Amino acid sequence: MRKIPYVVLGLSALLFAVFAWRRRLVLRRRGVAVPAHCSAVQRPAEGGPARLTLRYPTPEGRTRTHLAGAGDCPPGTREGDSVEVLYDPRDPSRAETALAARTAPWQHYDLFGLMGVSLAVTLVSAFG
Repeated sequence: MRKIPYVVLGLSALLFAVFAWRRRLVLRRRGVAVPAHCSAVQRPAEGGPARLTLRYPTPEGRTRTHLAGAGDCPPGTREGDSVEVLYDPRDPSRAETALAARTAPWQHYDLFGLMGVSLAVTLVSAFG
């Protein structure tokens, strides 16, 4: 009875990682590259990684906003700089920086780590 919450948590984390990885692969395959303008850089008071606000235009004339981590942008990106973004023409809200989207699939250590931990939690909870 006490195993069920851990199984649900593990499966949820696994599903999240699979969908995030799929999103990056879709953008690699059919993403449209556009230059995005870095309009803001937020640095946490505690000293964690910065978050960048990127704005990019779509062919329909709409301006979209994408939040990216500092690790997903070229080193030294500042407010006012241009960063290449890939967006899905079928769903323009689905976007990643070109640097993050074009990273080889086996180099997405964050997603593989999350998949491994969540799979281990699920298996140990279900069968342990």
